[in-house]
Amino acid sequence: LNNWELDRVRPADQAALEAFVRRGGGLLVIGGEKNLLAEAMKPSDPLDQALPARLVPRSADGRAVVLVLDRSTSMLGRKIELTRQAAANVVSNLRPTDQVGVLAFDTIFRWQVPMRFADDPVAINAQISRINPNGGTRIAPALGEGYRAILETNAFYKHILLLTDGLSDEGNSLALAREAQNMSITISTVGLGADVNRAYLSRLAAFAGGKSYFLNEPAGLEQIVLGDIKEYTGMTAVEKPLVPEVLHNAEILDEVAVDKAPPLKGYVRFEAKPNAEVVLRLDGRDPLYSRWQYGLGRAAVFASDAKARWAADWVAWKGFDKFWINVFRDLLPHASPTDARLEYDSATGDLVARYRLGANVAEPPSIPELYVIGPDHFQRPLTAKKTALGTYDGRVEIGAREGLFRVRPVEDSEAFPEAALYRPEAELSEYGSDEALLKQVAEFTGGRFQPSPSDVFDSGGRTVPVVLELWPWLLALAIALNLTELILRKKIWQMK
Repeated sequence: LNNWELDRVRPADQAALEAFVRRGGGLLVIGGEKNLLAEAMKPSDPLDQALPARLVPRSADGRAVVLVLDRSTSMLGRKIELTRQAAANVVSNLRPTDQVGVLAFDTIFRWQVPMRFADDPVAINAQISRINPNGGTRIAPALGEGYRAILETNAFYKHILLLTDGLSDEGNSLALAREAQNMSITISTVGLGADVNRAYLSRLAAFAGGKSYFLNEPAGLEQIVLGDIKEYTGMTAVEKPLVPEVLHNAEILDEVAVDKAPPLKGYVRFEAKPNAEVVLRLDGRDPLYSRWQYGLGRAAVFASDAKARWAADWVAWKGFDKFWINVFRDLLPHASPTDARLEYDSATGDLVARYRLGANVAEPPSIPELYVIGPDHFQRPLTAKKTALGTYDGRVEIGAREGLFRVRPVEDSEAFPEAALYRPEAELSEYGSDEALLKQVAEFTGGRFQPSPSDVFDSGGRTVPVVLELWPWLLALAIALNLTELILRKKIWQMK
């Protein structure tokens, strides 16, 4: 099940999936790049209860993003073009409830897009497209202006992205970065080309709890900018190369050699539930593979995908097949520790339930309430009695009833698992056809019994009288001929 399908599962199907896992089935949710946060999912929903992890929720207060973009003369050409594209892509990925501002700077700064809600991406991107290179580079005043603007918003996530390709004096920007972190505002920096102060941009990002990126060529700029915004503004999809970290050396990693696995290119942010087991982790904080025992079954969440998008390098990795074989083997239903069987006693018309406890199953302190459920709303209690050590039997009269019968405890029990018996209807247990009856039907209706293909459409000399009225056709023909004669006469007269 892909995570983006979670909010499409109907309530009845959610309950069915939850019950399937609880009774011994297996369920796997894969993150996948087509991410739609299941905002409608609640902790009380059956499907959410069955999963060991839940999607990281978005804040109801939305996000605030300020893009501080260098527009100095050195940005002329491909740099400024790709910068505008990257900024427009960020705006297109925001929600209408999010806030965005675009600040362009050289030696002075100018609000290209003053802080506003991202409810009109077309208008905002039109403003971004008007950014043109001019002047020198001075970072500190522009960064201070962006910080003051985002500080006034009431968003839950507040993030500033600084992009520059030149050198600049530091001014008070490092002190501002420390203050930003104290105010829960993160700042990331992107340096384009070789003419940037890497040490300064790295410190600036680190002091504000963000990240720094450096590109010699601007070709990958759009992906880096959007990935950074997603990571620092609570978006559930994170797109950047990450190597899985083994947090718990479980049996699903046998013969897999995860330490030699290539990086994954992205994942969906989940948070593990308290009792879940996190086997693999990404980015030092988010679970990649988490699982748990749910009732008699197992459920797991793999936060990335398993195809040639985020897992493009994994697909070619030799441990890929073995990893997924181990995962599905772990999720498959395991043999019940108790042998539970239902039989039908034709002499008495009783449904007989027999339980034989496995070697590792302790004798229960008491026998749970058991019920027989059958067709046509049949429901009766079943009383099981201990007949020997680790052996329990019970009977319920069902008479000549046919169909599916189930015996299940009121509460899940390892010693008394659910068992079923299907008594087929008589018409399904008898084979062949009643040739005598078929011959009678053919004779009574004047047909044939088992005719050859050539005789199927043979009338056998029988006729059926049919009355066909011809006068409408003859009248139509007379009118047509009359009109034709008039037309020919007119043409002959004109020729004379």
